[in-house]
Amino acid sequence: MKHISWPIRLWLILIFALALAACGRAPGAEPTPPTIHYGEDICDICGMIISEERYAAAYVTKDGVGHDFDDIGDMVRAHLVTREEVTAFFVHDYQDKSWLRAETAHYVLSEELTTPMASGLAAFASSQEAQVLANELQGQVLTFEDLLAHYRQMLPMTMGEMGEQHSHDQ
Repeated sequence: MKHISWPIRLWLILIFALALAACGRAPGAEPTPPTIHYGEDICDICGMIISEERYAAAYVTKDGVGHDFDDIGDMVRAHLVTREEVTAFFVHDYQDKSWLRAETAHYVLSEELTTPMASGLAAFASSQEAQVLANELQGQVLTFEDLLAHYRQMLPMTMGEMGEQHSHDQ
């Protein structure tokens, strides 16, 4: 077998290391939420500073790109409008502010719940805790699928409003 010189070996090692780094996380690894710097980072859809942790949300695309939002409703709206392929959605538990997978969370939708972008949405790990707040605020408890369906119904109206706003800017 032919002997490979040290410079070539170093180049091969470097190329192999870069290829491994480019692969990102291991296949099947659980996605993790992005780090949000509250009071500094801005919402990807509205451009407002993300300041209230309990309402912040995020998603990670198939390409590993994280998108941060100041309101759960902004995350859902952004996903439905951009149609990006999402690996994982994340929301904060309303009570303890820990990250939850949005797909398994329980949501309270209430006009009496004041949120950064007026979505009236709060997320909970527990359906019982969600029901308690829903009862207090005359709201309803939704699953993530219910939430997506709710926003799909609203989307044509939202897109029309967005179009009107853009036409005034020109």
